Amino acid sequence: MGTEENLRNAYAGESQAMIRYKIYAEIARRKGLDGIARVFEAASFSEFVHAKNHLKVLENVNDVKKNLETAYKGETYEIEEMYPKFYEEAEKEGNKRAMNSIRWALETEKVHAELFRKLIESGEDFKGKIYICPVCRYAMEGEAPDRCPLCNTLKEKFVEF
Repeated sequence: MGTEENLRNAYAGESQAMIRYKIYAEIARRKGLDGIARVFEAASFSEFVHAKNHLKVLENVNDVKKNLETAYKGETYEIEEMYPKFYEEAEKEGNKRAMNSIRWALETEKVHAELFRKLIESGEDFKGKIYICPVCRYAMEGEAPDRCPLCNTLKEKFVEF
């Protein structure tokens, strides 16, 4: 195994740890354990910096158009290949929780891909608003509906970007 493969594996591991620790912090905070939440948040931030450093060695991340194209390609892969296969497997196994999680992600990736495609084509900065459902993470451009189309969460709970 060479240095590039090592860095790709480290990038993947650091990225996963970052998200895992964010989730752990969220759970600790909900349970009133703010100190433990802060420890997980600090560790998550450190893992983010490690992942960022590894990615900067692996790729030229300073070209925004290239970043949009890479993001679009990744989202398209998830939409066309990855999530349909994952959903099929979960369905064969009768794993309804996994099916829900995969379906939610797939539908959200479609929104991401469309946003990236529009930005690539326009060549301009994004001027609109994006709303994210805090339950299923569905992304909506423009205005949020009264309820999430995937999980029925109320509009007031959406996070605006």
